[in-house]
Amino acid sequence: MLLKILIAGDGGQGIQIMADVISQAAFAKDLFVSYVPNYGLEQRGGASLAFIQISDRDVAYPKFSSPDILVIMSDESRVRVAGYGHKGVKVIDIKDFLQILDANEISPTSYNVFFLGVLTKVLEDNQIKLGDDIFAALENKLSKKPNWEENKRVYLIGNK
Repeated sequence: MLLKILIAGDGGQGIQIMADVISQAAFAKDLFVSYVPNYGLEQRGGASLAFIQISDRDVAYPKFSSPDILVIMSDESRVRVAGYGHKGVKVIDIKDFLQILDANEISPTSYNVFFLGVLTKVLEDNQIKLGDDIFAALENKLSKKPNWEENKRVYLIGNK
């Protein structure tokens, strides 16, 4: 089993937090994981990408050009990753979730946690059962922040 995930957004959206949480959860499950952050000097506002591979065997090379799952969290990042789309890729695009985000009054500062919930569900649909581990890693990373209860609520909405 080898699953390649590319998360794309703008700097400051929490792309690297998402990738870190997923990587920690996979590692905690004794899976092999590779995580390569990719962002420019203009960390806030510039393009931010995270390349993640989860496998039951060694990961030979950490970067890839053909993801199995592509998460797109902004219009700008959609342009940046246009070349990564291919037949068979599972695309999780923010534009397809705008009504849900609005209906649940999810703040843009919590979009990353919402999409972490969505991605957790997609991973489980691909037989990678990391739900408890992802939530534990998320809690470890964010529970001391003042908006932890809101983040918990948003994660669970995404994971429905």
